[in-house]
Amino acid sequence: MNIKHIRVFINVYNEKSITRAAEKLKLTQPATSLAIKELEEYYNMKFFERSGRGIRATEAAEHFYPEAARIISLFDEMDDNMKNWNVAGRLRIGASISIGSCILPSFIKEFRRMYKDLDVYVSIDSSDEIQNRVLENKLDFALIEGNIHSNKIKSQKFMEDELVPICSRFHKFAGKEDVDLQEVKNEIFLTREKNSGTRQQVESFFSTNGVMLEPKWDSTSTAAIINAVSEDIGISVLPKRMLDYHIKQHKIYTFSIKGIKMTRDYNIIYHENKFITQPMKDFFEMVQKGK
Repeated sequence: MNIKHIRVFINVYNEKSITRAAEKLKLTQPATSLAIKELEEYYNMKFFERSGRGIRATEAAEHFYPEAARIISLFDEMDDNMKNWNVAGRLRIGASISIGSCILPSFIKEFRRMYKDLDVYVSIDSSDEIQNRVLENKLDFALIEGNIHSNKIKSQKFMEDELVPICSRFHKFAGKEDVDLQEVKNEIFLTREKNSGTRQQVESFFSTNGVMLEPKWDSTSTAAIINAVSEDIGISVLPKRMLDYHIKQHKIYTFSIKGIKMTRDYNIIYHENKFITQPMKDFFEMVQKGK
């Protein structure tokens, strides 16, 4: 087995077709089929089965794919770095939507002053998706909130934030303290999308106190939720760092829930096998000092 076999496997898995994978790799169909056959013989297991006119991945293929994708990504990164070793490098940084919206821009601005020739790529998405990209080595590291879902990811806390209940200025909860949880649970909830670290933690806080949230809205856009709350469509719980401007403008009001204080950690995450370069070390140090 060699890197060619793994690359063929990745393309067949993604394309769900020997023919399309062969076209993409600029190989003949027999050569592509042979590579898959040799890989299956090497591991003594079946990776693909016929399904109608196409093929489907087996359970073995599903298990093999994440590691195969990471190996290909690492190989391509090494290949690219060696071909361009005498040119300015590249750093791929990920962030959850909350962090990418309100914290990351200032960090990137400062970091670019330190590394003017470094090509910095940024990807902002849900915490779950960002973790997947770190695992597949599509990102060098990331800043996220929420739970870590793999023991192959290492994390360092760099900041703490508070999750704050909000409502419109017309709402009965506006500015109130110690609102009873039983009153709150009957309200219309507007939340972030299911894979959001913010939503996962809000749901966890409420379920710990015996309340299962049933949101009427969910959105990848925090701005959309804030605007909906300001129009008195419902209430929400969002990171305090993202709300300061809107609170000062009196577009929304905060309130507190009796017996519940919601805080969460922001973490730097990276794959356990990731080589930590000097630019990465400097970024980590800058973020730690920025809390």
